[in-house]
Amino acid sequence: MFKRFGIIASALVMVIASSTAVAEEHPAQILVVDAISAMLAVFKEDGERLKSDPVYLQSKVDELIVPNLDFDTMTKLAVSKFWRRADKSQQEQLVTEFTMLLLNTYTGALTEYSGETIEFQPFRPESREDRATVRAVFSQSGGSDVPVVYKLQDKKGWSIYDIEVNEISLVTSYRSAFSNEIEKGGIDGLIEAMKDRNGKS
Repeated sequence: MFKRFGIIASALVMVIASSTAVAEEHPAQILVVDAISAMLAVFKEDGERLKSDPVYLQSKVDELIVPNLDFDTMTKLAVSKFWRRADKSQQEQLVTEFTMLLLNTYTGALTEYSGETIEFQPFRPESREDRATVRAVFSQSGGSDVPVVYKLQDKKGWSIYDIEVNEISLVTSYRSAFSNEIEKGGIDGLIEAMKDRNGKS
């Protein structure tokens, strides 16, 4: 039901191959580059421990990555038209379970990190001042280059609400599966399906 997005998740932690000076860049671009740089520094210092100690890995993800992600918006986009049909309690549960699902996928991808690289492209402003797109190219060892796009919005501070890899959206890729679950068992059915995926059932 829930497809692994290892490349998408890994795109948050790849080596920065470019030497672009980000001091003059947009704050959204600085946020993405800084988050990746911080996680990379930990990998350089404690790579083996990150791969062998799940608690330590999770603590670093919570410290360096989680504050930069807008899980509320991610969940709303993934649940799509059904979001407004959920009551407040259901909405809170949807955000909690989807957050855990994404983080489980992300931390799993980090354990497979093997030095792939990502090069950031020059920042191009969006038409809306509260939206930003950070573009990069992901290089896999022995594979073809893959475009990576980080989408951010400014809600009292910039945060990432979606990531696209090869024009495939992390958030909307879940939409069809979520819709099918809701059609079968309603909002509660989707919540239970995610709980099962997250090992809570």
